[in-house]
Amino acid sequence: MTEPQLTAPAPRLRVVVDRAESPRCGLRVGDGVVIDGSTIATDGREFCSAALAAVAPVLAARQYPLPVDDWLVRKPYLSCPHAEDRVVLRIDELGEDPR
Repeated sequence: MTEPQLTAPAPRLRVVVDRAESPRCGLRVGDGVVIDGSTIATDGREFCSAALAAVAPVLAARQYPLPVDDWLVRKPYLSCPHAEDRVVLRIDELGEDPR
């Protein structure tokens, strides 16, 4: 049996609004937060706590190696829990901190 091929660890992630059809919270396409280990930083704008809660359960998993065919690697999209807002979030890898 062969070992599954894994992705590299991704301790730095960006959660970005990929689509926002009718958000009541003010999110816009391109808004996002950076997750660096256990630290969350915004780009200076407020970020909807419900949207962040939608991705929180998978953030820790995404920061560690995953099989390359894992759903979170292939389709890194999650929906805001307020379905009527039609907000879709994407989780992107950022690589090493440039500092």
